[in-house]
Amino acid sequence: MSIHSTEVVILGATPGGIGAALAAARRGRQTVLIEPSAYYGGLMTSGLGMTDIHSLDAAGSVFREYAGKVLAYYTETYGPDSEQVVHCRKGLRFEPSVAKRLLRDMLNAEPNLTLLLSHELASVEMDGNSLHAITVHPLNGGENVTYKARVFIDATYEGDLAAKSGVSYSLGRESRDEWNEEYAGKLYQVFRTKEILPGSTGEGDEWIQAYNFRLCLTKNPDNQVPFRKPANYNRADYSSLVDDVLAGRQKAINEVINIVQIPNGKSDTNNHHNCMLSTDLPEENLNYPEGSREERERIVKRHREYIQGLLWFLQNDEELPAGFREDARQWGYAADEFEDTDHFPPQMYVREARRIHGEYVFTENDARLAPGLGRAPIHYDSIAAGDYGIDSHAARKRDRTGGHLSLEGFMAIGWITEIYQVPYGVMVPQRIDNLLVPVAVSATHMGLGTIRMEPCWMQMGYAAGVAADVSLSSEVTVRRISIDRLQDELLRDNQVITYFKDVELGTETSKAAQYFGTKGFITSYNAELGEPITVAEASRWVSTARRFEGGNRMPCLPATNGILPAGTDMGPRNPKADDLSPSEYWEVNPLLSRSMVRRWSRVAAKALGVNISDQLSEERETVTRGELLVVLYTLLRNARAI
Repeated sequence: MSIHSTEVVILGATPGGIGAALAAARRGRQTVLIEPSAYYGGLMTSGLGMTDIHSLDAAGSVFREYAGKVLAYYTETYGPDSEQVVHCRKGLRFEPSVAKRLLRDMLNAEPNLTLLLSHELASVEMDGNSLHAITVHPLNGGENVTYKARVFIDATYEGDLAAKSGVSYSLGRESRDEWNEEYAGKLYQVFRTKEILPGSTGEGDEWIQAYNFRLCLTKNPDNQVPFRKPANYNRADYSSLVDDVLAGRQKAINEVINIVQIPNGKSDTNNHHNCMLSTDLPEENLNYPEGSREERERIVKRHREYIQGLLWFLQNDEELPAGFREDARQWGYAADEFEDTDHFPPQMYVREARRIHGEYVFTENDARLAPGLGRAPIHYDSIAAGDYGIDSHAARKRDRTGGHLSLEGFMAIGWITEIYQVPYGVMVPQRIDNLLVPVAVSATHMGLGTIRMEPCWMQMGYAAGVAADVSLSSEVTVRRISIDRLQDELLRDNQVITYFKDVELGTETSKAAQYFGTKGFITSYNAELGEPITVAEASRWVSTARRFEGGNRMPCLPATNGILPAGTDMGPRNPKADDLSPSEYWEVNPLLSRSMVRRWSRVAAKALGVNISDQLSEERETVTRGELLVVLYTLLRNARAI
């Protein structure tokens, strides 16, 4: 057995793992990314060509970089006015083979990064509450390999490294009352109307949402491989569809499976929520999260053959109307995708498995409007933003006895989901000090229903990689790192940690607003950074900022109306003789002036032992909200850097 020492070890070359590896390696950390399968990229290279994010507005850093590469690829290959560019939707839709090529190029560009495929986790070595080393077993033969590191990151969908290290975790669904989640537990919801049906008790249980494969299909006969009947075909798995089709509930194949267009005449094909039997296979994944490799392979095989049988059934079953079958026969597998796995995606969509017990539990309420605020709850330790409606695929198969035309466990509450902050604590497991878990995060079933999307996972992984670097440079555990320093680093890399509707990303003003957006300075989605700020609000901001790391020596704003030019002889003062009292003065002159901020910032910089340049506009006498935030953030960031 060979033994290697490195700085950062990441298990799982999922999008979360790739984000973590790129962040650590780009900071000069010797990084090893280990993937149990023969494939990197997780679902983004295995059929999920329509990424689950509403727009790029809430995305930054590595995912925005990736989406930009997707757009650039289609633009450079087919032309800026091509239909491929239109269908890629600004880089949010892509062919699996393109995702594989682009992610490979991003990984290969990092000299500090080593990618190891087909090596499964065999054992871990603990040193008290720290993970000291892991041993992996090569599936293609050869001796085991041990990696010692100072920081480990579990980026597997299943949370395998965390579990083997002794991290406690949850499986199944919480009840409605456990975390005060309105839509938790047992639930029947009508897909189109969102009506909640009888039988929705809200009880918790051991069920988990269904898995499937995301398919890449095409109607192009020149790039098509026909569907084939699997060896273990069982018509009984699909026979209930005949009644649905004859009753007019499903009129064509695209009402049985959800077919979404991606570039070059291909599709990202998923389960159809308005059909009682589609590509999901509820109930048959319960043993997957904690299963052995052999048990997981059995479950994967069952899911693969089930979907292959469904496609065959839709094209060939004689009890289906001839027109329905003819419509279905237009489709086949894309011949130029997944060529080494018989044109079927190599990785199953593990939507939910273990959920670690971390320093913070993300729930349904973290992605909804917070009471008394104009946005989702504010997290001082936010490291990313999420933008996808909470949903869950079905947990149970069709129950004919209940008379429901909805599947138990399926729900979608996107209309009440807001763009939210992701707290660092969700990836910090309890007890283990040098392990981060940015994929199998600390969340309820409902909370995971939004945070589990690949763009969010990729950015959370990136934050984990940056946190690993901060931990190493600070010589403290990932549990004890400075959140402010971590946020500074993320903002330098254009990570979105606070979303605003009216703020352009990438500017210093945006970074300052996002940082203070995690501290409660701005309580709605509109930052109004161009508006003048009052002295009263500025005073509150300064007083609050003094409590942040590095800001304790920063002086408060003056509490009186002493706004005289520098060097003015004030002479003896008699407050009773003044025309205005201090409180009256601020009522008459409520706005913060440029001269006041300049004098205050010079005093503050001296007190903090830093130098800052003048960042205020000469065009106006008053100071805007954005300008003051930049001054404050510059002072704090420079003070932290000392």
